[in-house]
Amino acid sequence: METLKMAKNMLLHPIDFFYDLQDAGRARVSRGFIMIGVVIVIRLLSLSISGFLFQPREAYMISPFTEALTILILWLSWSIANWGVSSMQEGEGKFKEILVGSAYALTPYIVLTIPLSLLTNLLSKSEKSVYLFFFFGMIVWVALLLLMQIKILHDYELPKLVLVTFLTIVGMLIIWFVIIMVYGLANQAVNFALGLIKEINYRI
Repeated sequence: METLKMAKNMLLHPIDFFYDLQDAGRARVSRGFIMIGVVIVIRLLSLSISGFLFQPREAYMISPFTEALTILILWLSWSIANWGVSSMQEGEGKFKEILVGSAYALTPYIVLTIPLSLLTNLLSKSEKSVYLFFFFGMIVWVALLLLMQIKILHDYELPKLVLVTFLTIVGMLIIWFVIIMVYGLANQAVNFALGLIKEINYRI
């Protein structure tokens, strides 16, 4: 119930939400994971109910694991990168505040995605601009909440806000690059080990 109350507060009073988030006991990591869990469920539901013109992938082409992992990586990499950058730029926000605040900043996505997905079943291809207008409006709303979070949690002025946001995005890209590189190296190592085992078994 408290999670729902906080989500409502995020929509109606986002500035108060981020100030309140800095109070002791408000930024509970479990609440952040609950919100991200809801985001994942909403994402999967939207893929299943969206009109074919707006979501052309067949059901067998959609991997719930991949969709969930993508959302988790985006959330965690944003939070880690922002915490790392803000720590070097005299930011006042704690990691758990960034983590939880970033999850709650996705509340507009949770609220609007299902109605927008249902709307796609009523629109023709020529009316796609109507959907895109509301979709990008939702994305802008989320982006503004994330910027508000950086400003309030870290107590930044506009120039520092712009700099830290840019560096956070760069940090995210670096994290993704490292993940891809490590995955590629691990995959090659596993394939090499399996090939070596097969070769040994063949010669024996």
